[in-house]
Amino acid sequence: MRNWLFLLVCTLLSLSTAVPVGAFDKKEPTTPVTLYKADVRIDPSEKRVAGSVEIRFWPKDASRVYLHLYPLTFTEEHKGKLWDELLGKHVGLGTYDSNRITVQGKPVSVNRTGDLLEVPLGTANASEPIMLKLDFEMTLPQNEGRMSYDEHALWLGNWLPILAVYDLAGWHLDPYEPIGDPFFSENANYQVNVTLPASYQLASTATDKAATVDSSVRGEKTYRLQAMNVRDFAMVVMDSTYHSLENKVGNTEVRTWYRDEDFMGQAERNQLAAVESLGYFNSQFGAYPYTEYDVVRTGGSINGMEYPSIVFLDGRHFMQEGNTGIITAVHETAHQWFYALIGNNQVEEAWLDEGLAEYASLAFLSAKYPKLGASRVLGRLEYGTIVSSYAEEKLRPWQTLHAFPDNESYSALVYSRTTSMLWMLREVWGEARLHEVLSQYVQDHRFGIASGASWKTLLSEAAGEDSSAFLDYWLKLDGTKQEEAAAWLERQRQNHRNLGQPIKEGQVEK
Repeated sequence: MRNWLFLLVCTLLSLSTAVPVGAFDKKEPTTPVTLYKADVRIDPSEKRVAGSVEIRFWPKDASRVYLHLYPLTFTEEHKGKLWDELLGKHVGLGTYDSNRITVQGKPVSVNRTGDLLEVPLGTANASEPIMLKLDFEMTLPQNEGRMSYDEHALWLGNWLPILAVYDLAGWHLDPYEPIGDPFFSENANYQVNVTLPASYQLASTATDKAATVDSSVRGEKTYRLQAMNVRDFAMVVMDSTYHSLENKVGNTEVRTWYRDEDFMGQAERNQLAAVESLGYFNSQFGAYPYTEYDVVRTGGSINGMEYPSIVFLDGRHFMQEGNTGIITAVHETAHQWFYALIGNNQVEEAWLDEGLAEYASLAFLSAKYPKLGASRVLGRLEYGTIVSSYAEEKLRPWQTLHAFPDNESYSALVYSRTTSMLWMLREVWGEARLHEVLSQYVQDHRFGIASGASWKTLLSEAAGEDSSAFLDYWLKLDGTKQEEAAAWLERQRQNHRNLGQPIKEGQVEK
């Protein structure tokens, strides 16, 4: 199988080049960690979430801070094909009210632009923490996306206010896009109290089994949740029709949540895929540091969506026996490394987390489900190696989300093209060496932020030579780098045959 696949990869590469185309220890933070303390009450019957969030942070810009309030996106109508694909045909608007915001206990006036709030800080001192508090009340929108509801559950992705990122490039204030995952955030600690009717349960980014549950008030219960060193906090509130399958992988409890109406056999297949892939990624890229991981069945048609320690799989993956649930569960589990542990700017460099997560999922599928894995690899190579039409349109994997005109080009370039690049490298380096480099990438950036530039640096170091031409050809569709990229890959093949000793131009390989 391996020799046959290698020959096919080489054939596809020749076709593409013929067409001119334009286990690690927990890393302690070195800077003070932002703390989100939220206290919310959820009314499933009214689809209402109300409460407050207090954010303690150390300002990088002494004059102001920006908050993403993503639920504001769904209080207004959006038109266009991409929004229609994200939201579906039956759309109901939500509401969001945040009429009281204080800084250091004093009310402040804020400016809103779209889903962003600009909050003045006065004369903040970067060496001292700022306490920002926001009271809010929202009703959930009805749509097919990351934050909505149906008759059995409310799923809350990107629902809590979150600080915008400020770095050497300045503020990152990108709006909610209808394509890709338009989010960029830094790790923080979360303490979230959630009050629900007594008949409901939840799964969240926190270690829910370790939560304190207060049932002293008749008819309701309050979960006291805590999640440390995560870059977001998501949650699903579920009625009594939900049940979970549970298995232990290392120090992590893996739970797949399904409904009475679902096909039990498929829920078990999804759970097995999550369990086995988490174990595989542990062995290949470093141990998962969180003690609970939830795969939760939602409504909608989002397919799958990743958050730290929890992922959403829409109900189509639970209704009948098939492979789509397995594929999606594995891909979202891979995101627990390539997004949750190693963050990146998903607006500017979506290829970095999606491409690496998809490669990792294909590596697992090829090892554990060979026929399914081979089929998925061939599909990605087919769409990722012959991309002349996209180059003519000046599209490429390494571009911002709003530059993609449709989901087809986004999938072909961000997923298939990046995965094909890594699969080519795997064929010349071998799985073990490529995974050693990916493991180093995880170790270098765990709990932090990586970038395309940092990946380029690591790849060049591992290769023993500059990887610019290789990356420019594959990720920027620069046809002028085609021959250089092919030569770079051939030198890597020869180097690998020579046990890692560099081959100089004109030298005969051993």
